[in-house]
Amino acid sequence: MLLRPALWALALLPVVAKEDGDKARQAPSYAASSAVNLASGRPFGIAPNTLVALMGRDLSFSTRARQDSDLSGGVLPVTLPGTGVTVTVNGLLTPVEYVSPEVVVFAIPAEFAPGPASIVLARNGIAGPAVRVDLQQYAPALFESSNGWVLARHASSLRWVSETEPATPSEVVIFYATGLGPTIPPQLSRRAPRAPSPLADPSLLAVRVGGNSVSPDQISYAGATEGLPGMYEIRVKLADSTQDDPEVELGMGEMADTRILRLPLRNQLPPRHVQ
Repeated sequence: MLLRPALWALALLPVVAKEDGDKARQAPSYAASSAVNLASGRPFGIAPNTLVALMGRDLSFSTRARQDSDLSGGVLPVTLPGTGVTVTVNGLLTPVEYVSPEVVVFAIPAEFAPGPASIVLARNGIAGPAVRVDLQQYAPALFESSNGWVLARHASSLRWVSETEPATPSEVVIFYATGLGPTIPPQLSRRAPRAPSPLADPSLLAVRVGGNSVSPDQISYAGATEGLPGMYEIRVKLADSTQDDPEVELGMGEMADTRILRLPLRNQLPPRHVQ
């Protein structure tokens, strides 16, 4: 099962809104500060191969998430059927993952280098402003499930870690992130990863759980997530002595996710009642 993170987690079906003449001629409205790292929700924390949410007004006349059936020969669509919305980064059309009147989600092309980048969103050929963002080398950010809990799965079952199904010490969990930089083989902006693609320089990755650094031998995989551009996963074996609901911290090189997120974890699970 492919992961649908954050804003398109519900895999919304197409919802088409009626266009009136005046609104159809109105250009999409957004600003550079409204282009945010999808995982952290913060502006100015964007790198190549980072999922970005561009927020504004009149971005689309419909709401739609990318479906697996939208791929053609493994190539990601640069516009979702029936939406007419395109995004260019430095003049290059980039695949779109989700569109709505107020939010459009896309991935910064992985081929780009750090530095200034110009983003333009167009709706049915009517372009909004060209806004500049400065791409960082890395923009590590963990995805949040809700209420300060980190998005994570039990590696053994692929079920979501939650307060009702918490993690336990010594098990392997999967964290999801964006902005972790190049992989081997390199990612391509028009193709979703279909095979394991570990980080090009895993020595730069820093993961802390409960205030303790996770050693490299306890990370069985850190790299691209199958089927999703701009998405990474980190498989971590939790320590035997992990405390309940530990904080999870993430860094890549000199960049770090400074939010406080916790992993639902119990050292002693409540007994199950047998009917």
